[in-house]
Amino acid sequence: MKKIILLILILKCGIGISQTEFPFYEQIAFDFYESTLIDSFPTKKKVKVYKYATEFHTGVFSLHNTFTTPNCLNNITWISNDQFKVIESYIENQMQVDSNLFELDFSNLDKTKFKVKKNGKGNYPKLFITPPNKEENGTERIFVNIYEKHSEKTVNYHFEFNKTGEIIDWCRTVDEIIRIK
Repeated sequence: MKKIILLILILKCGIGISQTEFPFYEQIAFDFYESTLIDSFPTKKKVKVYKYATEFHTGVFSLHNTFTTPNCLNNITWISNDQFKVIESYIENQMQVDSNLFELDFSNLDKTKFKVKKNGKGNYPKLFITPPNKEENGTERIFVNIYEKHSEKTVNYHFEFNKTGEIIDWCRTVDEIIRIK
């Protein structure tokens, strides 16, 4: 009888429990940005962030999420942005309704530095995150970019991960916007 009850409990608890084969790269990159980078490179205003990772990859956000080559990282030979490809299986997993890769966790967000927004409207600075990319040559390294978009510049944070989701390296570049009148 004990074995039957134990078997029923195992089967009942086992149903609905699923593991993701991927770490949540966008969340890991954002957490590092929030805990370390925002204090090292402060902004004048609150940074607007968006709760759903899938919004970063579609629609209005897609213009801001073009992955750029992290040429400031070690061991990257810049050829073109085409040498990196989004991890399709990751995106497919993320697009599932019950995916734990869908919504960023802002439960410990510092409200003095960030403001959670529903869409891309509003003033600057805004934060956009690219989906994870891999080099086409088949290395195990995975890359995510965070773009801190201001009206006069874009600050790019490039993150390099290993396949278990640990940040191996990161770097920062700034692209100034020059307006000719």
